[in-house]
Amino acid sequence: MSIDSKTVLIVDDMRMTRMKLRKICTDLGIKNISEAIDGMQALEMMGKSKPDLLLSDWNMPNLSGIELIQKIRDNPTLADLPVIFITAEAEKNSIIKSLQFGVSDYILKPFNDENVKVKICSALNVAVPQN
Repeated sequence: MSIDSKTVLIVDDMRMTRMKLRKICTDLGIKNISEAIDGMQALEMMGKSKPDLLLSDWNMPNLSGIELIQKIRDNPTLADLPVIFITAEAEKNSIIKSLQFGVSDYILKPFNDENVKVKICSALNVAVPQN
């Protein structure tokens, strides 16, 4: 399956972060990109259509990223979904906690676009496009 047929859901309460991540995904050739402003909206969206990858912040209103990953891993339909946290949570214990809950990868804000591209491609099991 090529990268242009993959689906990505971006979950972040900050509009600018969602826009930046959308551009990174678009630059990779991903065409089906959805956005949610918090974990609750993301869960609703995933109930209708499971994405190939979830990019999520940790700190959000209504349902945080860590609460979202717990619900995802407890749901048999979503349990195998790759999830990358893109967050300012830099505490070692936070990183360990997220990995224990089943986060696939962890990127600290502010992030490097090229690093995000590599991690997205790795999570989607596709080669990084060469410019």
